Amino acid sequence: MAPDRSLLRTTLISALGGVFEFYDFVIFAVFAPQIGAAFFPPEAGEAAQTLEAFLVFAVGYLARPVGGLLWAHVADRRGRAYVFSHTVLGMAGATLAIALLPGYATLGAAAPVLLVLLRLLQGMTLGGELPASLCWLAEHAGERRSGVATATLMAGVNSGMLLGQLVAAAITLALGEAAAFAWGWRLAFVLGSSVGATAWFVRRQVGETAEFERLRVRGVERVPLRTLLRTEPANALRAAALCAVHAWVVATLYLALPTFLHRHGGITLAAAERIALLCAALGSVLFPCAGWIADRVGAARVCRILLALLALAAVPLYLWFPTHGALTLALLGGIGGLFIGAYLALLPRLFSPEVRASGLALGYDGAFALIGGLGPFAMFWLAERYGPVSVGIALASIATLALLALARARVE
Repeated sequence: MAPDRSLLRTTLISALGGVFEFYDFVIFAVFAPQIGAAFFPPEAGEAAQTLEAFLVFAVGYLARPVGGLLWAHVADRRGRAYVFSHTVLGMAGATLAIALLPGYATLGAAAPVLLVLLRLLQGMTLGGELPASLCWLAEHAGERRSGVATATLMAGVNSGMLLGQLVAAAITLALGEAAAFAWGWRLAFVLGSSVGATAWFVRRQVGETAEFERLRVRGVERVPLRTLLRTEPANALRAAALCAVHAWVVATLYLALPTFLHRHGGITLAAAERIALLCAALGSVLFPCAGWIADRVGAARVCRILLALLALAAVPLYLWFPTHGALTLALLGGIGGLFIGAYLALLPRLFSPEVRASGLALGYDGAFALIGGLGPFAMFWLAERYGPVSVGIALASIATLALLALARARVE
C-alpha cells in the first residue's frame, strides 16, 4: 500500500474510533436528567437527581489520569497498537453495561454504586485511548505529516460530542419526550457500544509503528513512568501547560458555553445551545486546517502565534461580550480551535520514544482531569464573583503560561 494511502487509512481508523469513544463518554452528560431519574432516589427531586448524575459524570474525568498512566505503561512496553485496539473495547463494554444496568427501582442503593464503577471504567479507558492514539498516529505519520494526522484524530473526538447531541435529538423526535426520558435514552448507549465493538474489530487489523518496533529491538523501559520522571520531568510539565489551554477551551468555550451565554449574555437557552453546537462543529473543521498549516510552517511557530493571540485577545473579547454578544466568544473559540489543531503535532515530539506514551498520558490526562473537570465550575465562579472579564483573565494567564513553557521546548 502506498505511504499516502496507508497514512490516510490509519488516520481514518483513528478518527472514527475517536468519534465513537468520545461519543460513549459524553452522552452521559447529554442524558444526565434521564440517568439521574433512573439511578437515584425519586424523593430527592429532579434537580438533585440531575446534579448527582453530573457528579458521576465528573468521576470519569477524575479517572482519566489513572487509566492513562496504566495504559501508557502498557503502550510503552507492549506497543501503541495493543492499547489502541483494547481501550475501545473497554469503552464499548462499559457503555453497554450502563445501557443494561437496572435502575434504582430495581436495585436500590446498589444502582448508583454500580453506575459509578462503570463510569470509572469509562474514564480509565478514555484516559488510555488518546495518548496511545496520538503516539500511534504521530509515529506512523512522521514529523512532516503528523500535524494534519493528529488534528484529524482530534476532529473525530470533537465530533463525538456533536454526534451525542444529534442522537439525543433523534431519539426524542422518534419516541416522544416521555418514552425517551423513561427508557429511550438507553438506546443511545446501545448504539455507542455496538459501533465501538465494530471499531475494535477494525483496530485489531492495524500494525505496530516502525518506531516502536525499533524500540522493541533496543529494549523497552521496565517502568517507563519512573524513567520519565527521572529524565524528562520538564517536558511532562511543558506538555501539561500546553494541554491546559486545550482543556480550558473545550470546557469553557465548547461544553459549558450554552449555560454561560444564557446566564451572562441574555441569550435564550435554545439559541445558546445552537451557538455552542456551531462553535464545536467549527472546531472540527479548524483542527485539520491548523494541522495542515503546522506541517508546512512549523507546529511550534504556529502555536507561539496562536498562544500570543489568545493571551492578548482573551481579556478584550470577554470585556466586549456583554455588549457585542456571542460573536466575541465564538471568535475566541476559533483561535482556540486553531491552537488545538496545531499543538497536537508537538506533544509526541516532546518525549523520547521510550517514555512517549507515559509522557502524553501524564500531561494530557492530568490537564484534562484538573482543568477539564473543574473548568466550568471555575468559569461560573469567576463570572459570578468578578464578571465575565475575569474568565478572560484566566484564559490569558493559562495561554501565557503555555507560551513560556513552549519557549523552553526544543521542538519545531
